[in-house]
Amino acid sequence: MIERYSRTWEIVPGVLVWLTIIILIWLALFQPIAFAVIILCYAIYWLIKILMIATFLIAGFTRYRKERKIDWLKRLETDFSDHYPDLYHLVIVPTYKEDISILRHTLEALRTSNYDHQKIIAVVAFEGRDKLMAPEYARVLTHEYEHKFGHFLTTTHPSDIPGEVKGKGPNITWAGRRAKEFIDQKGYRYEDVIVTTLDADNRVNKDYLANLTWAYCNDPDPIHKSYQPIPMFFNNIWKVPLAVKLTTIGSTFWQMTQAMRPYYARNFSAQAQGLAALVKTDFWSVQTVVEDGHQYWRSYFAFKGNHYVVPIFVPVYMDAVQGDNLTDTLREQYLQRRRWYWGASDIPYVYSKSRGNKDIPFVHKWLQFVRLAESHYTLATQTFFLSLGWLPVVLHNDLRSTMIGYNFSILLNYAISSAWIGTVVTMLIASLLVPPRPGKTISYRLTLLKEWILAPLVLPISGMLFGSLPSIDSQTRMMLNKPFTVFNVTKKAAIPGGVVRESLN
Repeated sequence: MIERYSRTWEIVPGVLVWLTIIILIWLALFQPIAFAVIILCYAIYWLIKILMIATFLIAGFTRYRKERKIDWLKRLETDFSDHYPDLYHLVIVPTYKEDISILRHTLEALRTSNYDHQKIIAVVAFEGRDKLMAPEYARVLTHEYEHKFGHFLTTTHPSDIPGEVKGKGPNITWAGRRAKEFIDQKGYRYEDVIVTTLDADNRVNKDYLANLTWAYCNDPDPIHKSYQPIPMFFNNIWKVPLAVKLTTIGSTFWQMTQAMRPYYARNFSAQAQGLAALVKTDFWSVQTVVEDGHQYWRSYFAFKGNHYVVPIFVPVYMDAVQGDNLTDTLREQYLQRRRWYWGASDIPYVYSKSRGNKDIPFVHKWLQFVRLAESHYTLATQTFFLSLGWLPVVLHNDLRSTMIGYNFSILLNYAISSAWIGTVVTMLIASLLVPPRPGKTISYRLTLLKEWILAPLVLPISGMLFGSLPSIDSQTRMMLNKPFTVFNVTKKAAIPGGVVRESLN
């Protein structure tokens, strides 16, 4: 019975999205007044939402600047000197055909952390299907790093395990289970091990481990928490085109906004959780290509609703998408977003786990479901609501002679113009947050000026290409029962110069 309802909710999101688009176009063609009323209502809703998000973003940025100035190791020693020396950090770095230089940058950032290296268990998780590079990379990295951490392990995930997708989740689950066996041999308590998963291009800020340790020690119930650092796609931010730059900065700001709304916060990419909690959930899902966000829901139901995300404002630096050329970069960005938005597959999962579940309060579990479904619906449709708004005026000249038609253009223009407040806030914070471009020359200033001018024009286009369209793509695939079974590894480029340091001025 549960599977039948689950399949229903695989179909419903895509149907709602396509019905919305079709009905909007039909109304614009044949019922312009009804269309105008709907668009005006949506524009007002959108304006309120933008202003709320801008407020949360300012609050998140303010907290980020405040917490980045803290000496977390010193504070840890002051507040928890009797507890934190017993804790270990297990850091898992999955990789599939990434160049060894990328892995070195990630491990080097971990090695230079402002934390006791003897308390770090570093694991590089290779894929067995990478028969060419994985064995040699494992040998070389072991030679280079086995004496630079408390423990250094490499694992190789078999490629022929039934029921698994080809992706990150099965790899880190295999690595987590092997690391658990090692920890059992060492006799470490699960409650004393904090697990962080990093992508191959992720570089932790030097204070990340200390900040994470403090948050874990400060929490009276850490087993029921996930710890989410702010992802900053700044490693190569000045090497990607403007559309990708705006998209990745938007991702950073969205996570910063969500950190200020804990009831909306979910696991994303780099994340941390206690080993005791991971053992309870049998590590991560091996059946989805979006194991990060899905892990929140697995934990939520495993702990009967008693699971929350704790924000960590010391960041983890990541790569923006960078292909071989402009076309390849845009294609890779689309494919990455399409994979991210496969998170819509959590909708039928959450419905199935909530229906008939008496362990979680009724209002809480269904409110969570509604928030999840609404977020994916809005992501897929919002650009269409806004971009189709001018159709009645263009297609129906006589509409201007009516009271609604005359006021429609004025009110819609005011709503859209006011919403640029959010864009201005975003651009101002971006200028304070993004690291300075190497070589501050006249060319740099001209490029920066050009991007400031073009950003308002490019933003709606990038929102459609890397927001609505990949979201619709994923929800349509789910509707047609064509799930992703292979994790598309986003192209990464080795960036010289070590870990980026963002501006704090």
